[in-house]
Amino acid sequence: MLRMVGVSCAAFALLAACSDGTKEIAAAEPSSGAKLEEHSRTISRSVTLAGDADLVQRFCKNTTGAACPADIADKLKAFGFADNQTGVDLAYSFVLMAADANDGNPDLSSSDEDFLAAAYRVALAREPDEGGAQANLSFIKEKGERKQMLRSLLESQEFKNQS
Repeated sequence: MLRMVGVSCAAFALLAACSDGTKEIAAAEPSSGAKLEEHSRTISRSVTLAGDADLVQRFCKNTTGAACPADIADKLKAFGFADNQTGVDLAYSFVLMAADANDGNPDLSSSDEDFLAAAYRVALAREPDEGGAQANLSFIKEKGERKQMLRSLLESQEFKNQS
């Protein structure tokens, strides 16, 4: 009997790992509190849509003010995200999606300014303030490191404090 329970749990874990995340995302609430702090602390580790559905919902809520649409897994895939990439990569796909929606051109390309505005919306649920925008835009233009700038937003206290 104990052996069956162990096998069932292992089988369940394996099935969950194979999920495209659609059901888990639909059932998840946006990450906040201690869980969001954990996501921030481990943002450079690999994530999955099924296993980190609360983080997916956080990015949807920040970007649109609403829960994720039913086809979010497909949209993220179209914007370059695949399971077992990092949390930064997940956020980056959301940023590309938001920047393309903003500039009206679905080309996975955007100006540094559009990218920056989208990064603030995805990570912090707001438009960039003047000081932060200037510093981060200078960083992007000088270093060409969009993901590094995004990572700094995802590791910020402001990101961790969202409710």
